[in-house]
Amino acid sequence: MPLWPANETPVQASVTWDSHGLRIDAANSSLQQILRDVSTATGMRVDGLNADQRVFGAYGPGLARDVLSQLLQGSGYNVLMIGDQGQGAPRQIVLSSRRTGDAMQPVNNNQASASAADDDVDADEQPQAPPMRPGFAPGAPPRSPQQIMQEMQQRQQQMQPHPNAPQ
Repeated sequence: MPLWPANETPVQASVTWDSHGLRIDAANSSLQQILRDVSTATGMRVDGLNADQRVFGAYGPGLARDVLSQLLQGSGYNVLMIGDQGQGAPRQIVLSSRRTGDAMQPVNNNQASASAADDDVDADEQPQAPPMRPGFAPGAPPRSPQQIMQEMQQRQQQMQPHPNAPQ
């Protein structure tokens, strides 16, 4: 096996919980071990950690929720912190695996009919992007609630029949 830090024995991390807050010093340390030590020190419960990772860096001192957020950033987990025990220490952390962008793509249940329809399409034709709706241009600044309300009122007026229009 290659001589990578992940293939070596993890080094015990230093977890300190005192009046300055939470501090974690890790050099090729186990995320499971760190969270177990933080749990023991603060009384917090950790759920959902299913794969160990190696951690490098110094985190804190600071509020436990802030230090834990820094620690878990980029870990591939969605993080939910529940409750507060004081000094910013959550009562519970729930972790769930973050999905990749490809896993979030909608599934096409009509692949067989789509592939049959593709046979009839010329090879030169390119799929066209859906038309852009007004006010939704990429990179455009967000609209204010007042602007949205005005647009809704204008659309509602356009949908109402005119009194002089033939029926």
